[in-house]
Amino acid sequence: MKRRVASRRLKRKCQTCGREFKKGDVYYKHREVIFDFDFAEIIAFEFIQCPKCKYKHDSHNDRFERFKSRCHHPITHEVWSYIPGEAVMQPDHDECLICGKWV
Repeated sequence: MKRRVASRRLKRKCQTCGREFKKGDVYYKHREVIFDFDFAEIIAFEFIQCPKCKYKHDSHNDRFERFKSRCHHPITHEVWSYIPGEAVMQPDHDECLICGKWV
């Protein structure tokens, strides 16, 4: 993502929180251009974020990894699997829906 400074009020908003940008505000822009060979046309996509949302997005994985070590598995789900050679399912294991560990 490229760091940009708005030179004027932008009509575009942060795609995560909907914040508008005025002159002098910092925002981050990711632009992707794709060439479609079937229809011979060029398609471009832009993803715009404010600094607050970019920080939250970047630090999300680190915070989740730290949380997984102290997860108490409050929500579990019983996973069922087929018995080999049969058409009947049996309970296989319990899995935490938050961190994904087998309980």
